[in-house]
Amino acid sequence: MEKIQWDDSLSVGVELIDDQHKMLIMKMIDLSNAVEEHQEAAFIMRTIDFLMEYSNFHFTAEEKEMEKANYPDLEEHRGYHKKFIEMIKTMEADMLEEGATRAIGESVNTFLWNWLANHIKEVDMKFGKYLRETG
Repeated sequence: MEKIQWDDSLSVGVELIDDQHKMLIMKMIDLSNAVEEHQEAAFIMRTIDFLMEYSNFHFTAEEKEMEKANYPDLEEHRGYHKKFIEMIKTMEADMLEEGATRAIGESVNTFLWNWLANHIKEVDMKFGKYLRETG
């Protein structure tokens, strides 16, 4: 599975958002390593809990920046964020119900990496382009 490494090509041009993306990537690496190294379920759950809380924090900050810039696709972007949180909650519930099995851990890991890569590289980049074009 391809893991994102931060580089300037992922920058949306807002330091706050870029710094938060860097933190999300670091925590995703922690989660990915925990799953691959068969860490205890409690550690994996704590990492997922952190990702959930930090994602909510990040999404709120990102949406505020979009509001300040009068970003026309804000509502669509909020929808992506809402769907992400719903998926994480579902996966977390599955883990609580079935335990942090390797299969669930790998599923969460794959989903998160794919979502994060697509979201930053496609959806967030649209916002960055908008900022550059509108000054």
